[in-house]
Amino acid sequence: MKILIKNAWIIDMENKEPYISDMLIENDKISKIEKNINDLVDKVIDGTNKVLMPGLINTHGHLGMSIFRTYGENVELMEWLNLYIFPKEANLTPELIHDFSLLSCIEAIKTGTTNVVNTYFMQNEVADAYKEIGIRGIIGSTDAFKNNDNVDLFEYVKNMDNDNLITLYCDPHSPYACDTEYLKENIQNAKKHNTGIQIHVAETQDEINIIKEKYNMTPVEYLDSIGMFEVPVILAHGIYVNDSDIEILKKIKGGIAHNPISNAKLASGICDVIKLRDNGINVGLGTDGASPTTTLDMFEQMKVCGYLQKLKYMSSTVIDSYDILQMATIDGAKVLCQEEQIGTIKVGKKADVILIDIDKSYLTPCLDIYSLLVYGVNGRDVETVIVNGKVIMENRKILTLNEEEVKYKCRKSVQRFMNNKEFYC
Repeated sequence: MKILIKNAWIIDMENKEPYISDMLIENDKISKIEKNINDLVDKVIDGTNKVLMPGLINTHGHLGMSIFRTYGENVELMEWLNLYIFPKEANLTPELIHDFSLLSCIEAIKTGTTNVVNTYFMQNEVADAYKEIGIRGIIGSTDAFKNNDNVDLFEYVKNMDNDNLITLYCDPHSPYACDTEYLKENIQNAKKHNTGIQIHVAETQDEINIIKEKYNMTPVEYLDSIGMFEVPVILAHGIYVNDSDIEILKKIKGGIAHNPISNAKLASGICDVIKLRDNGINVGLGTDGASPTTTLDMFEQMKVCGYLQKLKYMSSTVIDSYDILQMATIDGAKVLCQEEQIGTIKVGKKADVILIDIDKSYLTPCLDIYSLLVYGVNGRDVETVIVNGKVIMENRKILTLNEEEVKYKCRKSVQRFMNNKEFYC
């Protein structure tokens, strides 16, 4: 399959200067970037007045939690978890996990995200959802590669015919929720299968206090002491890290998944993105679950990331728009250890790209394209999404599945799940 995108403004995240050019996709890779490409192709897409850029990378999410969108509003974190989320999660079924993960995948694609890291239950159902829509991503097993039905997830994903779009990571929840033996088991599994680990780390001050009391260390120091950083890691949140932690994190393979909206909405704190980046630590952006954040739109994450860092430092110049766009693309790819394949537009890389329509009144005029992308554009301005060389969305329409059927099924099932509780849509 050959796809030619003509006359687009290209933001390649390789060079800071945008330029107008054509781009040719052959099968799953970018094969040419130059003006006036005249190759015989299967499909031509007009990029006039559109920005062509790498697909966004969501480095941390809980896709099945879209079933809890807006549920348990305006309560403190621990009350929200213990009184609202945990009791309901105990009753989730494979069908619900699949359907609401699929709903979240639709939201991701429709807002320009081509790669999602997911951590939740029954990940074989999540893998099926990824395959159906055609999105790339990492899924993590909280049960060391086996789910509640004793399905070997490593074999399940390995045997899927999905063009190797899905990577499986070990997924212990956090240092405060897991004992040392279990964490070490996950480290050994990661080594055995030549993969990595994703884990929540230093998200709240309560977590710092718990680990300090139990081990007389910070969470980062504790994980380092048991050998977790011998494998690639995606560390979700990383709000409460000190200078000693940073010295450890400088040496890891992977990085921090920063979730600005979730951290702000749950009043967890503000991650010091500036300090982490200044010390050479990879920092990507994530959405967390749709329940605490409401939205999985990565453009909204970029905005809030910028706002919070400027307020934290009381400086309007502490982080620029290009830095934030890097976090959502190439730096996110580095967190996932996939920067050789994705994260920039470059000949030979995987064709994970999006087209954004900037011919809008609220996006006119454009004097700084990076400021416009971060602070002006939202996910609804994404017009076309291509993953692995396949057009997944064109002219805002998902091509790989029936979006209306998925929404209808989810509306019906959530009403039953919430005991016929009335809702608005």
